[in-house]
Amino acid sequence: MSREKETLILQDAINAENLPGYKKKSFSLAYHGGEIWFEHLDGIYDHENLALKKLAEDTAMFARPSSPCDICFVFDETTVTDRMIGAVKKAILGSGKRFMKIAFAGLAPKARHRIKKELEGNGFGIRFFTGLEDAKEWLLNNQSDR
Repeated sequence: MSREKETLILQDAINAENLPGYKKKSFSLAYHGGEIWFEHLDGIYDHENLALKKLAEDTAMFARPSSPCDICFVFDETTVTDRMIGAVKKAILGSGKRFMKIAFAGLAPKARHRIKKELEGNGFGIRFFTGLEDAKEWLLNNQSDR
């Protein structure tokens, strides 16, 4: 690889870390008498390694016993790869946390199908949404939808 190409790759990585999507903090939100963890992986575009890094850093926070059991992964404007799907699966199933409902927002149909295939049948509800409002309502609906 040429020195010029290496420099361009490094500059791209540095610029990507300044993306608002990468800097956006994931958080727990009290909503209509319940609490939801929002895992913001949106706006990272095709920077797979940054999305994976952010997910790895945030997993320690949303897997804490005191964190909500309902979680919404937000992927708007992020290209979701097989590696990312595997990392999400590992974060959820390998965390030791018992999740009740998991919502996904902003996924393309192919990614929805793959995530459903990887996570279905693990004791928690899974749904896919285009926007956050419907995801919030479903997550806090007391009716069993698991």
